[in-house]
Amino acid sequence: MKARYQSVKHFEATHKNRLKDFNFDVGSLVLVHNSHYAADIGGKTKPRYLGPMVVLRQTIGSSYLLAELDGSVSRLRYAAFRLAPYHPRDHARMEVTTMTGMEDEELDRLAEDESEEDVEEIDDEDTSSIPP
Repeated sequence: MKARYQSVKHFEATHKNRLKDFNFDVGSLVLVHNSHYAADIGGKTKPRYLGPMVVLRQTIGSSYLLAELDGSVSRLRYAAFRLAPYHPRDHARMEVTTMTGMEDEELDRLAEDESEEDVEEIDDEDTSSIPP
């Protein structure tokens, strides 16, 4: 175990200029890396980043719930490594609840993990054709 911890410390020291840990606050503007075209040979003229988007919440699993600038909330959750900070020319800010028109309780419900709902849907399906 001691060798493993030393290896981790060595890795962090070696790559300290490349490792970045952004903790985006609510209301921060971010760009989302468009990884769809990353490996495509014809994708070099395609947009690398989508956005800017507004951070609504950070979920329990450290992914982010984002919204477009027009107030529409994305149903997707974005991993932190796909996000980059967006630096606008004008630093005027708007409260997120006024932008989306949602209260904190609604945003909390959206930020919950949807995997439990998926499991319930599978359990509700007709399983009579499945042999025991």
